[in-house]
Parts: sequence; C-alpha cells; structure tokens
Amino acid sequence: MVASHTASFLNRSCHTLRTMTEVPELPLDQVHQRVVGWWIGNYYGSIGYVAKKLGKKGVREFQDLGARQVAATFKQMGLVEPEEVAVAVATNEKNLFGSEVSVRECEGKVELIRERCALLQGARAFSRLGASLLAKEHCRNCSETHWRKVFSEMGMELQTENTESGCIMSIVRAGGSFK
Repeated sequence: MVASHTASFLNRSCHTLRTMTEVPELPLDQVHQRVVGWWIGNYYGSIGYVAKKLGKKGVREFQDLGARQVAATFKQMGLVEPEEVAVAVATNEKNLFGSEVSVRECEGKVELIRERCALLQGARAFSRLGASLLAKEHCRNCSETHWRKVFSEMGMELQTENTESGCIMSIVRAGGSFK
C-alpha cells in the first residue's frame, strides 16, 4: 500500500510546475550546527513540556526512562566495558554534533575528554538568543541527570570535571578507583 501510494505521488502531474527546486548539500559544519540546534530544542522542549504537565517528579521519571533506554541500547549492542561505551559516546558526539572529543584509558579508568563540546556551544548560543537555558545547567543535566544514570544502569560510576569548553568524564566499573 505504501509503495503504490508513493509511486502515485511521484508520478502525479503538477500543472503549475515550471522547474524543480534544487535541494542544496550542506557543508558538514552546517549539518553539525543544525543537528545540535535540533537536539537541544527537542530535548529541552520535551523537558519543558513534561515539567509543565507533570512537574519535577515527572521530569525525573522522564530523564530516568531516557537513561535506562540508552543503557539498554548499549547493552543490546554488546557494549559493556567503560572504554566501549566511551568510544560509542565519543563517536556519536564527534560525527553527529561536531564535538572535538577523545577517549583515553589510564590506570583502571577511562576518560571521555570533550575538548570542545558542541552541545555546550549550542546551549551558549541558545542563551545568547534569549533562551533561559544556561550552559552550567546544560552541563549539570548532561553529566548528572543523564550520563551518571546511564553509567549506573550499566554497573559503572562517573566523575565529571567541567572545563571552559567541555568536560572530562572519568568512568570506572562500580567500586573502581578514580585515582
């Protein structure tokens, strides 16, 4: 049904059509900017709606559900070690958002290093445009209300050190040492 509907849609004639409009290719940096803007708008728009309808408890439940789903996805993909998860996160953030990010394994812990966090830059841009979102709030939400819960669901612990343009997330197996 869908295939025949699509075919009939594509084959229909348009009596007023004179030329086809060219759909442009975007440079990668513009793709990253649009994905960051979409992600921030979608995430914080959803959080705002949930807060309005269900209050703080509803927001916590919404965030907990999201963290459990992310952890379950990683497990389903067979990513169970801190380094595997950190590389998956870094890969997404580099390729989808354009962050400058690396992963370093050292002395029983893994560090996810965001030298330049594109989502932090996006949060700053939104606040310059008048949005109530503050970069500090974004970083706290990212680290404490999302990633800490994801890693906890996976039997891992997280410590985060914020920097001017990103952060360093140190990840260990539960009970491990952050030294």
